[in-house]
Amino acid sequence: MIRFYIFKDGVLQSSTAAKETAIDLIRQYQKQETHPFLRSEFSIIKGEEEFVPYPSQRKPKRNRGTER
Repeated sequence: MIRFYIFKDGVLQSSTAAKETAIDLIRQYQKQETHPFLRSEFSIIKGEEEFVPYPSQRKPKRNRGTER
């Protein structure tokens, strides 16, 4: 799944599915800035989100029967 990650001063703030939404969020963050001298730097990174599951915690079954 393609995601757009929003960074504020190098720290991840959020992610969205559309670039337009990411730009809208940045504009909202910029409106919250209180002092023009202390403006933050925003950036967007386009990437693919992939979930990596934990390895299985189950132990392999042992063959308890006797072989003939």
